[in-house]
Amino acid sequence: MTKRVAVGYIPRTKGVRGVVKVEVLTHRLSRFDELSQVVVQKEGHTDRQFEIEHWHPEPSGILMKFVGIDTPEEARETLVKGYITIAPHEMAPLPEGMYYISDLVGCLVQNESGGHLGKIAEVLQMPSTDVYVVRDGRRELLVPAVGDYIVEISIPRRQLVVRGIEDLLTVS
Repeated sequence: MTKRVAVGYIPRTKGVRGVVKVEVLTHRLSRFDELSQVVVQKEGHTDRQFEIEHWHPEPSGILMKFVGIDTPEEARETLVKGYITIAPHEMAPLPEGMYYISDLVGCLVQNESGGHLGKIAEVLQMPSTDVYVVRDGRRELLVPAVGDYIVEISIPRRQLVVRGIEDLLTVS
């Protein structure tokens, strides 16, 4: 199967009718209104397509019921510890200036002078701001994803330009 994008994680069941608790991994909850079928990917299991019967918000996530999953035992065996995924072409567009992590990872990072700093290896989601982990094989650099440091992000060119990170490069 082609690479899919996780929009939810299923940590446990809830109740006696096969309903599951879902931790939302997308930027807007209403995204689930646009989905009727999803694929659940669970380690050690074959990917399975499911139709969403209904869902509703709950504090710290949502509750979801899938067609054909009618008991907590079925839900636990089939869904719990699985990811609700969609195809990349089903991803919702983001507001201006926001980017999917999967689009950022692998982008080249350079300073304003054109100096190569490495590639984004991962994005750490911190409470106050995201942090880009930039690696070049020799070192690792943590760049806060804020306007003070980020000059330009170009997903089509797979490139970020940063400024003012000289103090972050200094080894004490």
